[in-house]
Amino acid sequence: MCAVTYTVAQPGDQAALVDFANYVFSQAHRPHDFKRLLPKVYGDHVCTTEIATHYIARQDGSLRAMAAMLPLRMHVLSDVLRLGFVGTVCVHPYARGEGHMKRLMGDLLNNARTQDLDLLVLGGQRQRYGYFGFQPGGTALRYTVTATNLRHAVADAGVSEVDLSPFESKDASALAFVQSLCQAQPLFVERPKERLADILRSWEGDCLLIRRGGQMIGYVCGAVQELGLTDESALPLVLKALLAKKGLREVTLSVAPFEAQRIRALRLLCERASLETVEMINVLNWPRVLSALLALKASFMRLEDGCAALSIDGETLVLRVKDGVPSVSREAATPELSLSHAAATQLLFGPESAVCGHPLHNWLPLPFFIRAADGF
Repeated sequence: MCAVTYTVAQPGDQAALVDFANYVFSQAHRPHDFKRLLPKVYGDHVCTTEIATHYIARQDGSLRAMAAMLPLRMHVLSDVLRLGFVGTVCVHPYARGEGHMKRLMGDLLNNARTQDLDLLVLGGQRQRYGYFGFQPGGTALRYTVTATNLRHAVADAGVSEVDLSPFESKDASALAFVQSLCQAQPLFVERPKERLADILRSWEGDCLLIRRGGQMIGYVCGAVQELGLTDESALPLVLKALLAKKGLREVTLSVAPFEAQRIRALRLLCERASLETVEMINVLNWPRVLSALLALKASFMRLEDGCAALSIDGETLVLRVKDGVPSVSREAATPELSLSHAAATQLLFGPESAVCGHPLHNWLPLPFFIRAADGF
């Protein structure tokens, strides 16, 4: 038996990557077809290894394990954070317990630091990825709206007022319209126009264009996996039309804390609401990430003035808010809190900070958010 080699996949490996991911995930879960589930990375019309870096373990010419990283650029107001979204992490059922995941995730993390990425994101089991520095983080509000809610809220409006039709990327005006809505929020991930349709189709998120009176007013993916509107006052009617078209009794929307208009509308409309984490995150550049997200929070709520020195894994950072304007700097200061990487992530990004006492005024939790279509 040959020794295991650890390397980065090349363009000629594309078919093997897809076959391996399909096999492992289909064995562990339901049947998977990654070409259909993630066309933005695994479609026949893209070069998978140019879109995302795949770290692989190979033995006797066959893949034994894989972990991939998709690079993203996240705009936060006027700043840009460099993210890596980790996905398609899988080990052959006959090769588990041999240390392949540990080795590949180590290679991935080392290269992310070499590339000077600010933050890594993934979805996965907490303890499994906690070994690699990931903790639940980011805050989302989830609102469930039922057909009964809508029957009362928009009793006088007929769903015929709203037209829901497939989004056609060949329609240049529709493509430009949808992209403009994707970039309308103060936090968004770049979506190149030539890849936008594939991105919105991630994880079976069929995309529909929304028109009212013949005019484009928004788009929706899946059963409200993502919804962009030019006018939030149309939200109840759009949801009523969507439930009717798809034959659903209810839908659940994931809303970012900075989407103030949508929050106001849904809290008066919904049947139930909850607060939850967004994904698992691993902060690689604390000053840049904290600075960007504190500025974002200050853009939609007044932050209390104050100063706090934190030590995170031995790195001392001073967080200040003066006249409502935040700043983050590396300084020689006596820390008021000394935190491990995991504890800092939980404090600064965990939704519990919204209801539990802490010394950082009303600054927390920080409003990290990423939409499902941008994931991996």
